[in-house]
Amino acid sequence: MNKNTITGYTGLYGIVANPIKHSFSPMMHNTAFQTLGIDDVYLAFEVMEDKLADYITSVKTLNIKGFNVSMPYKLKIMDYLDDLTNEAKLCQAVNTVKNVNGKLIGHISDGKGFVMACEEKGWHIQNQKIVVLGAGGAAQAIIVEMALQGAKEIVVYNRSVKPFIEELNQKLDCSIYLKSLTDKGELKKDLKDAYLLVQTTNVGMSPNIDQCLIDESYLSPQLKVADIIYKPVQTQLLKIAEKLGLEYMNGEGMILYQGAVSFEFWTGQKMPIKEVKLALGME
Repeated sequence: MNKNTITGYTGLYGIVANPIKHSFSPMMHNTAFQTLGIDDVYLAFEVMEDKLADYITSVKTLNIKGFNVSMPYKLKIMDYLDDLTNEAKLCQAVNTVKNVNGKLIGHISDGKGFVMACEEKGWHIQNQKIVVLGAGGAAQAIIVEMALQGAKEIVVYNRSVKPFIEELNQKLDCSIYLKSLTDKGELKKDLKDAYLLVQTTNVGMSPNIDQCLIDESYLSPQLKVADIIYKPVQTQLLKIAEKLGLEYMNGEGMILYQGAVSFEFWTGQKMPIKEVKLALGME
């Protein structure tokens, strides 16, 4: 049985969102702290929207060392921060905050987490053409990080116009194109020579569990397929990829590695991935 190691010196981290009780994050970070012998704990803070400013006051008053941010506060939290990392500036969203002597610094770990999950599978983004379905917050973080990692070309398919794509083209070296999700002929053509397809919409999640944005005839033999949904473990898109014998992954790796990026941002140490995977039932 684990002995109680919480003392008067134990530091505090957490995650702020609403709702948040379902989060993997406390299990992930507390396992990492315990494995590495770090005297810190991580809690979930379910905070109502009109109490976000009070939460920030609490962070400074209680000297909370850092925290993650989930929906619906990834944009709103920026009003309370003193500084942003380069990735957070490019994404204009934050999911990780570090408290440095009362100065709050915002970072985004989603995109880096996604790319680390790709690397674990032996998929390398550099000099490749990538097709992304959807252009919401998670997609934006993934697009920014893939561009920073040296992707050759990113083609984003979305239902509506997204001004941030034009802004990113001015700030990054990678060519990023926005096309309409309704233009199936163009999508099929882009997938012919793409290295990786990244599905970031909620199509494939409940209640759209049997749906898929593309037909199996669109997927060519060399294509790698990533769907950032992790419930269900295998979406319709991933079932098609498996049937065709393509390499694929769901969103579990991204969840794990975005946590690892946050952990390192706070502590300067690498998250013990093996132990965390075991704790989360990923092994």
